[in-house]
Amino acid sequence: MESYYILRLGKDLRTKLMKLRTQLFEISGKGSFCCLEPCIILGPCDCSSTLPFVPCPRLPITIDGTLRYEEGQLFLPLDPTILSDIRTALGTEYPISGIHLGTDHVSVPSESFTIRSVSLAVLTVERREDLTLWNVLSERHLDSDREN
Repeated sequence: MESYYILRLGKDLRTKLMKLRTQLFEISGKGSFCCLEPCIILGPCDCSSTLPFVPCPRLPITIDGTLRYEEGQLFLPLDPTILSDIRTALGTEYPISGIHLGTDHVSVPSESFTIRSVSLAVLTVERREDLTLWNVLSERHLDSDREN
């Protein structure tokens, strides 16, 4: 079983991104777009540890909607510096900076998205043959002290 620190997105944004992932699934027929909820993977962690207090990235964050495929993952990219403080505080790294969508390379026209709310969470992932099981073990809302 693998465990990761993630930034879990607000419910409204997750719903919009699930629609995008459904579109990607309909085009490709690949199940990777149905495996995990869209989230920002910060890096591996020990799932038995408690969630630390960490700095929130400055919100809101606007994403232009251009899909990128790297390291075997399709994602909506973010500027890596946006996540550097929180990754440093957690002592973790991950090869991509963006919202994870799936593991297959598909291209669709998309819209821009705005991240207004995030929570730090621990995601566990277990893969068994063609089945992926995932669970969010704990979650802590992060406050960005935004002005709007």
